[in-house]
Amino acid sequence: MQLMRDKTTKDYLQLQYAYEQWFQTALGRKLLADQRSKIDDVTRRIFGYQQLELPVSHRLPMGNATSLGHKMMVVPQYQPDMPENTLISLSHELAVRHDSIDLAILHHALDFAASPHQALREASQAVKSSGYLLIVGFNPISLWGVRKLLSRKKAAPWNGRFISGQRIEDWLSVLDFEVSNSSCHFYRPPFESYSVLERFSFMDKLDKRDTPMGAYYMILAKKQVGCSISVKPSWKKAKVIGMPVANRIKH
Repeated sequence: MQLMRDKTTKDYLQLQYAYEQWFQTALGRKLLADQRSKIDDVTRRIFGYQQLELPVSHRLPMGNATSLGHKMMVVPQYQPDMPENTLISLSHELAVRHDSIDLAILHHALDFAASPHQALREASQAVKSSGYLLIVGFNPISLWGVRKLLSRKKAAPWNGRFISGQRIEDWLSVLDFEVSNSSCHFYRPPFESYSVLERFSFMDKLDKRDTPMGAYYMILAKKQVGCSISVKPSWKKAKVIGMPVANRIKH
């Protein structure tokens, strides 16, 4: 699949780095804390061994609190401070063995991927049968989506993709995933000032009403197809014919 909008891979790497920088702002940290809390609530009921995470940055892990034993992260470029079990790979060319992952977490990975549909396909192939995909992305049907449309200065995260949750669910259906849970969260308006954000803390009550206009969506989907099983060849059994034995001894 070709890179969308004629951008190069380098352009998307710069966009991902811009996302990392934005998550260090007051608004970004507030959103990140809310996302970690919601991810922990969903993933604590998932069991297995292998966990794969496609994060905004290796400095912003989202799945540390899960109960899965072996955790891996995928980043597009080498960094000297990367933790162990970090893979260097592009999201749309994922270098992970198929049918090997119990839980894959895509934290805004589709918002800045060079090819979001291909990135989702690569992650889906890595997940084993009955494994899970957890996808977090910005919701275009929200105050944050309005901010993206009205923003003159196209800085992160407003210069990324805001793919609708319904579209993601359609892609998952084609990839033989069944959506187990889909929800929207964080209803505070996108103000950069921490003090202004706190004035809208009353809007957190909307989170309990399952209103589909939160700043981000979180989709948990379970893989329905079985893993590939190698079938042993069915050899044709030879028919053995008993031959008479000469000079048989008589008792």
